[in-house]
Amino acid sequence: MKTPGLHAYSLLALQGAVWGSSFQAIKYALEGFGPMSVAAGRIFIAAVVLLTYALMQGDRLPRSVATWLSLIAIGFFNCALPFFLIPWGEQSLDSGRAAIFMATGPLIAILLVHFISQDEKITRYKTAGFSLGFIGVLCVIGVDTFASGVGDLLPQLAIIVAAASYVISGAMVKRLKGLSSAMLSAGVLIGGCLITVPASLWLAPPLASITNQSPNLPDSALIALVYLGLVPTAAAFFVRFYLIKQYGYTFVSQVGYLVPVFSVLFGVLLLGEVLTLAMVIGLVLILGGIMLSRQVSKRHHRFP
Repeated sequence: MKTPGLHAYSLLALQGAVWGSSFQAIKYALEGFGPMSVAAGRIFIAAVVLLTYALMQGDRLPRSVATWLSLIAIGFFNCALPFFLIPWGEQSLDSGRAAIFMATGPLIAILLVHFISQDEKITRYKTAGFSLGFIGVLCVIGVDTFASGVGDLLPQLAIIVAAASYVISGAMVKRLKGLSSAMLSAGVLIGGCLITVPASLWLAPPLASITNQSPNLPDSALIALVYLGLVPTAAAFFVRFYLIKQYGYTFVSQVGYLVPVFSVLFGVLLLGEVLTLAMVIGLVLILGGIMLSRQVSKRHHRFP
């Protein structure tokens, strides 16, 4: 793996800003489309763009059945499942709050790596970092949510499951060899399409929203869906897989520090969302827990 420099960190910061903005774009897209249609639409647009780019670069589609099965599996965890769960959760959650829950990904990675790796077991320091982050999650969820029943808790749990899904896909990507960054990105998105497009046509036909309800379909919803497909999905996925292949998943996972900060800021500026003290405390605790666990890992020359 290469040593990250200014170029790598610039791409990481750009990715954090772009992914942070996706939570607000989802809010706009939900004004005209259901959660599954939002997922299928952004994945389909991104798949077309990246497949076209990969073919123009001289890449060819994989011919191995095993490779395609891996791409479909990664596509499920990397885009199909989280791209449905996030808009489903955002139907009742502020975009900034949803982004804070997504920041739990690196904490979930601590548990995942403990069970799949012989070298990266949970230490007392990682346990302290995870515990600190867990307290932060509870702060963001709030006591009122637990008191009001499971219904209010499910959207927040859905976002956390989406964060875990990204962690799983990141571990799977490292094991897939022989594909360029462009074709890997396109293949994963095609795998996601094979899952979400049929599900969208069955559950909530997106064409019906456009053809039958066009007077009620806001332009902002269409623009947001296209934006989600082109920028936070197509462009950001290409950058993500490029950075993973060049600098490793540990480096790329640092984007988790940036996404919630950008998203909370964009939510306040663009949607007028309220930033509560509990959200600030929760975000600080989550990010602090991540930093604590990684600082200890560096001292031991190991990475989560």
